[in-house]
Amino acid sequence: MSAFLGKEGKTLADMAGLLGLKPEAPQQEPAPSPDEWVKALGQALGKVMPPHPESSPYRKLRLFSGGPTPIPGEEAFEPWLEHTTEMLQEWAVPDAEKRRRLIECLRGPALDVIRTLKLGNPGVKVKDCLEALDHAFGRTEGSEDVYCKFLNARQQKGEKVSAYIQKLEKLLQRAIMRGAVAVEQMDRTRLAQIVRGIQYQNPILLHLRLRERQNNPPSYSSLIKEVREEEERQAAGEVWEVQHQATSTTSMRTPKALMVNPQEELTQRVQALTQKVTELENTFDSAKTSRCKEPSGTMVQRTTFRTSAPPHQQRKGQSFFCYRCGQGGHIAARCQNAENPMLVYQKLRTTWGKSGNGPRAWEGSRLGLQDVEAPLEETMRPESPQD
Repeated sequence: MSAFLGKEGKTLADMAGLLGLKPEAPQQEPAPSPDEWVKALGQALGKVMPPHPESSPYRKLRLFSGGPTPIPGEEAFEPWLEHTTEMLQEWAVPDAEKRRRLIECLRGPALDVIRTLKLGNPGVKVKDCLEALDHAFGRTEGSEDVYCKFLNARQQKGEKVSAYIQKLEKLLQRAIMRGAVAVEQMDRTRLAQIVRGIQYQNPILLHLRLRERQNNPPSYSSLIKEVREEEERQAAGEVWEVQHQATSTTSMRTPKALMVNPQEELTQRVQALTQKVTELENTFDSAKTSRCKEPSGTMVQRTTFRTSAPPHQQRKGQSFFCYRCGQGGHIAARCQNAENPMLVYQKLRTTWGKSGNGPRAWEGSRLGLQDVEAPLEETMRPESPQD
């Protein structure tokens, strides 16, 4: 201890000042023992002197060979390069120790690349080694190609905004490593591409006001945090809206027996009307067929008889007859007998005679019977209405 202090030009009396202790009067407190001085000195040296690289434990890097057949535990070059670069930057050791640890994880063709570098420059830096490995096994794309890929990246349908930003960040880091984007412009470039590339879920842009923040862009960690929180809020709001709609629908439900579907009711009405129209068409066709079978010279105009028939005929208790065959109990539309115009004519005269209207009623009825009298003039002569 004394020899060490002597080489440094110090004495035991100077140790208190070096250690930041306030010296006190020797008469008030006895001087520390040699063991206490050794302990204090060890603590001071541990703070100011870093541990030797060889003695500090570290986690070895992942293996990489670059050969056509990957070795067990080997991963692709791009993920390996990203992990190795981050680990080498974190280690607080000399560059020679970093190079030794890098060579320790290399095999096959990748190790041959570093050997070639060391032949020309035994003290080659780790940065140059990583660059040589990237040229040998990385993607053969220039800075312009990397930057174009970054600018052409767009959000896909169904992709979350947070996932799109994470995908975009990898392309941005590659562009920075290729020198296409300056580190100082990293945040501004990222936010500009996010605003340009988001094609779905635009409410996130509006709520976070990302367009207005391009002059003062947030960092990647702050931005991804805000986006993920906004996505969680929107997802919770959508779930609440779906549950609210389901509750409202359930409360407004009526029993099945009382529930009326307007569409089904309309369909039933249309079917009923269609059935009625079909029945009427069938009736019309049958009547038309019956008319076609009548002789043209003796056809009776039943429509004229209906309009000129006395209303007393339809009263309760009075009989009615067919205007086709003259028989009672049915009408001409449902008549299947042969035509008998003479009998029809006689019954019409009798009916008008019993109506009680006298000669005026018969003269009025003749206006509707002119078409019947013409073909019957040769067979019989009409009598007086008073008979």
